[in-house]
Amino acid sequence: MAHKITASIRVTIGSVLFALASSAFLHLIPPSPIDRHLLRGSFHPYYQGHAYLIPVKYYDGPLDAAQLYEDDRPLGPANSSKEEIIDKGAGRFLFYRETERATNYFGPVLVFSTSDNTDPNTNGRKYHLK
Repeated sequence: MAHKITASIRVTIGSVLFALASSAFLHLIPPSPIDRHLLRGSFHPYYQGHAYLIPVKYYDGPLDAAQLYEDDRPLGPANSSKEEIIDKGAGRFLFYRETERATNYFGPVLVFSTSDNTDPNTNGRKYHLK
């Protein structure tokens, strides 16, 4: 005895398959775009004082024109000396290409201090380069 599949059963099966395929596709879409300018990872204390160092993987502009932001607030002055960053802090930063073997990293590096000389690993703020 053969069973006939009615039109309403076909519509129900098609609707279920469409819903399953749609929900599977939605899981492939990232929840938000990746901010390539957000500095991720650990900020390493730079010898002493108020300075921290982080290698920068994604930056496509001229290093001396970069602007560092703490949340949405610009920091600076830019292109400060390492000594000023260590001694005074207060948002100073230097973005340069590392060529020394001491850091075991060759590429763009940011040495900076936070606006209030706190530890950027624990102060809850986000840092962006633009």
